[in-house]
Amino acid sequence: MKQKKRTKKSRKASSLFLRVFLFAFIVAVSVGIGRQFIHYQELQEELTIVTAEIEKEQQKQMEFETRREYYTSDSYIEQVAREQLGMVKPNEILYINRSE
Repeated sequence: MKQKKRTKKSRKASSLFLRVFLFAFIVAVSVGIGRQFIHYQELQEELTIVTAEIEKEQQKQMEFETRREYYTSDSYIEQVAREQLGMVKPNEILYINRSE
């Protein structure tokens, strides 16, 4: 009979220890998952911000490329030569309006 009492007590104690251990384990895992989820959300927000910055910079690059193409075009060079340097094409007559 004493053996049965001891085994019941030991079973109760081990059962209680197992329950406490499982509860602590579940809490620890839940906290870990919660922290990972928060970190994941922060990284997603950062990714959204960086993606927006990349799109903005790509738009700027396209604008600069368009301007570069315009500034290297013959029509722009001719315009600058006529307006700022006062140059004319051969057999062209330059009229200057002095009233302005």
